[in-house]
Amino acid sequence: MFHSQATLETFRPSLRRVAASVFIVAATDEEGRFHGMAVTSASSLSMEPPSMMVAVNRSASIHPVIARTGRFSLSLMAARHEPLLTAFSRSDMRDRRFAAEDWKAAACGLPMLKEALACHLCTVVAAHDFGSHSVFFGRVDALEVTGGDPIVWQDGVILRPASQV
Repeated sequence: MFHSQATLETFRPSLRRVAASVFIVAATDEEGRFHGMAVTSASSLSMEPPSMMVAVNRSASIHPVIARTGRFSLSLMAARHEPLLTAFSRSDMRDRRFAAEDWKAAACGLPMLKEALACHLCTVVAAHDFGSHSVFFGRVDALEVTGGDPIVWQDGVILRPASQV
């Protein structure tokens, strides 16, 4: 595949210009342990059937869990969850990710972030590998919705609504 050096040097910075909501993609392994990471690479896919998609680097520790179990949750982070963002963004902080006061298990066993703006519980119906990532396409089996302001990430910083500045 052809890549110019200019493309390789400017692609990531070009994407950092896009403001995006932050989700935590999470899954439960066969022993009942929660796994998760923060992503901006998640979005709705279809209303019929209700579905979501998420791109996960194949080197991420959660990747094989989703691939084996065929299930994931997507919790849309609210501004009140900002303290969790660092732990879910850094692999050396995995042991700090799933404090009981922040999480609950859904009836199906998937992790749900308490008071997430929305939490979608999904069953993988298709997956497609591309480059370094797999895109998991999930049918939404259940969801919860609450209120609040989202975390919006752009160029390495959290954007704050005027009311919070």
